[in-house]
Amino acid sequence: MSLLRLAVKNERWDLAAHTIVLATVRALNKGELDAGKNRQKKYLKTKPKR
Repeated sequence: MSLLRLAVKNERWDLAAHTIVLATVRALNKGELDAGKNRQKKYLKTKPKR
């Protein structure tokens, strides 16, 4: 049984939250999630307002 499923079953919300954060960090480090990169490129392309 996965750690997240076990944490939810036992209502350990702190453990569930930490599991989600850990999975997100691992995915970002591997390059699987690139939502932040698209947003950063969008801001870099815009011209600054005067």
